[in-house]
Amino acid sequence: MINLNMKKLSFVLPHLVAVSIFAILSAVYFAPQFNGYSLNQSDVSQFIGMSKEISDYRQLEKSDPLWTNSAFSGMPAYQISMSNSNIVSTIEGIVFFRMLKAPAGFLFLAMLSFYVLLLCFSVNPWLSIIGAIAFGFSTINILYLGGGHNTKVHAIALLPGIIGSMFYAYRKNFRIGGLLLCVFICLHLSANHIQETYYLLFLILAIIIFEFYKFYKEHRLPAFLKISSFLLFAAILGIIPTMPNLLLTNEYAKYTNRGKSDLTISATQSNDKSEIKGLDRDYIKEYSLGYGEIWSLAIPNVKGGASARLGDFKDKLDGITPEYREYVAKTPSYWGEQLSTGGAFYFGATIFLLFVLGVVFIKDTIKWAFLAISVLAIFLSWKYSSILDLFINHIPLFNKFRDTKMILVLVQISFPLLGLLFLDELLKNQINRKKLLYTLGATIGLFFLFYLLPSIWFSFFSNYELDEFSKQATLYPQAVQQIKADIEQVRIAIFKADVLRSMFFMILVAGLIILYTRNKVAKHYFILSMGVLVLLDLWMVDKRYLNTDTNGYHWIKSKDKGTPFRPSVADIQILNWEMGDNQALNNSINQRIAKVQNNNIEKVNLAFSTLNFGTDYRVLTLDNPFANASTSYFHKSIGGYHGAKLKRYAELIDFRLNKELQDLNSALKSNNDTIIENTLKSQIPTLNMLNTKYIIYNPEAAPIRNFYANGSAWIVKDIKIVKNADEEIEALNSLNPSNTAVVEQKFSDLIPNNYKYDSSSTINQKIYRPNHIIYETNTIIEQVGVFSEIYYKDGWNAYIDGKLSSYFQANYVLRGMTIPSGKHTIEFKFEPLTYYLGKKISYAGSILIVFFAFGIIFYEIWYNLKKREKNNN
Repeated sequence: MINLNMKKLSFVLPHLVAVSIFAILSAVYFAPQFNGYSLNQSDVSQFIGMSKEISDYRQLEKSDPLWTNSAFSGMPAYQISMSNSNIVSTIEGIVFFRMLKAPAGFLFLAMLSFYVLLLCFSVNPWLSIIGAIAFGFSTINILYLGGGHNTKVHAIALLPGIIGSMFYAYRKNFRIGGLLLCVFICLHLSANHIQETYYLLFLILAIIIFEFYKFYKEHRLPAFLKISSFLLFAAILGIIPTMPNLLLTNEYAKYTNRGKSDLTISATQSNDKSEIKGLDRDYIKEYSLGYGEIWSLAIPNVKGGASARLGDFKDKLDGITPEYREYVAKTPSYWGEQLSTGGAFYFGATIFLLFVLGVVFIKDTIKWAFLAISVLAIFLSWKYSSILDLFINHIPLFNKFRDTKMILVLVQISFPLLGLLFLDELLKNQINRKKLLYTLGATIGLFFLFYLLPSIWFSFFSNYELDEFSKQATLYPQAVQQIKADIEQVRIAIFKADVLRSMFFMILVAGLIILYTRNKVAKHYFILSMGVLVLLDLWMVDKRYLNTDTNGYHWIKSKDKGTPFRPSVADIQILNWEMGDNQALNNSINQRIAKVQNNNIEKVNLAFSTLNFGTDYRVLTLDNPFANASTSYFHKSIGGYHGAKLKRYAELIDFRLNKELQDLNSALKSNNDTIIENTLKSQIPTLNMLNTKYIIYNPEAAPIRNFYANGSAWIVKDIKIVKNADEEIEALNSLNPSNTAVVEQKFSDLIPNNYKYDSSSTINQKIYRPNHIIYETNTIIEQVGVFSEIYYKDGWNAYIDGKLSSYFQANYVLRGMTIPSGKHTIEFKFEPLTYYLGKKISYAGSILIVFFAFGIIFYEIWYNLKKREKNNN
């Protein structure tokens, strides 16, 4: 009995230790979160701003609104925030993110997922802890957590579990592997970052191809088909609970800047008749890497690290020409080809060396799948790669995503996996020492050449900088030459310092391996020392980008996390004007805030929430309006912050709003009231049709009050029918939308013939909720009304006196409707059938997974008991 208990303990102990280490490391790295601080994540702040109307509605109505007008004049709320109907994902949240909250919870999950991957590959559990640490502390995770890309890190964290599940199914137990795959896929897709899922498919395909070849050589194709079929079933089962996200995202994507445009012209080249679909090529590549930058995987400062200044490296400025010292100090330290960067993708010099050894020494042919995908990922991360252009042009869906360097997450998996497979091989079998020494020498020698001859291997200027220097050289040839030499000197010094650092860690790892092969180091000391080296290597670089200094910009008080924005002078003035104009609103706001005691922030939030649901105007800020969620936090906004705007709205920005913003800025610079008034009246018709009642030009001053905004709805005098979207958007250049509506030919049957305008007609908004808006109309004859609400046919239904009625697209982005004579109540309700269908499917799928899990577990228990009985007999 004692021996049996000891055996069980020896089996469980490494897993308990692993979980404890992951929890401790996550907690230590993000220690401030346990002392009243939260990460100051810009994207999370923007999310809070964008989702404020949604959360206010949830608090008020105890349900999801599904639509919000707080961003880009209106868009589906489920693309910003949606309640969870996935039971499996809910359990994950309880287990991981209530006990160990984000961001520490994401880091813990990443390490645990990779630990599972290595166990599925039969790697020693103690070694698996090292690999898990390497994957978790790769700077991809730290950088994106620092920036607030929580869903991205969440999705990345679960990738290893999917890969490990597949491998376990093909090599060991397809039932257990299938169950793991089902759960990991469900959790990964629930994280809702489709770009990571898309890139994962490349690695999955490579594994399937290599496993097919292995089974084929072993004459076991029936077994391969059986396992693959079961994995496909398990994957589909895992997908079912995530159907609301997938169905709604697929439905929405058709209408975004990732879908096909209805236009055959562009805002800059009106004669361009090429078909516009997917993302713009330059936009896709903005954050892709230059060629040499890929070495940041092993040398963090190969291109200067993060976007900073050379002056931050004060110890490297010695020897600079004194008269140019200030100029050089202000020069960017980053000299890569990305638009900007928060830091390098660094997977560790230690792990890089182990990866190379893995490629050389691992016998299992599966290594070629990971190596091939790693090489492909590197090519696709390069901005100037012809292979990248090929994929953008010809590989389905590839051009739907930007920032192609994100495919390096596949390398993030491959490097520590092959590296730890090598260490596992080292512990289990004898390896060729001579071959080992050659491999170590060649790898470290390459880095030594980088150190000796940096200028031969790397350019220390970006292409943009070289172009700028070339232009200036014609005017100041000597000065430019000296400045270039000084900048290069500093950048080389930065580069060489990190090359030495990487070589130092590689030499320590190499020495440890050599000592172990010569029996100079015991196995447990070897594993412990290797783990410490890998952790130190990554931890030190991670701290460059995200540290625990609560006096810096990384951390803020937790109590301030949920309210990242404070109302400006302009916001307060809008509130006061609206309360002054509307006594009922004034009373409602005062009644609500009177119930709050000694909490000014809550009072402010209640006041603006009541203001939002009791009014119908929109606000424009002139400060970067289409990448700014602060306005969305307090008002219905013309702009916002989101990666997937409705394509028609994005095109409206390009064709009309950008020009109107320029006209507004020019008028404001004139400081002439007459010019400003004329601009509001006649130069911004598109903003007026979007009901832009207030324009914030300076947050600390009263906003411009635009009395020419069209309001929430109006009756038009005339209708202009056009053939297509090209003519519709061009018509807005000369159209007065308060008088005329422009409508495509395809909607003409919804417009009355011989239309006559009734000047006595009225239409007024009576009740506003983001997903349910009620109007009252009074007309003598049939009229056409335009509603300052974004047209989105997959969900919005119109009702006249409770009866479902037709409406149409007008003025390129708005809604129009023929209004019958007499007094009527018109309602617009957002009722997306896909959402309600998806929610039912999600609940059903969650229950199926539970039954599937119990079924597999009970079968395995029964099977093992039967097997034990048979062996005993």
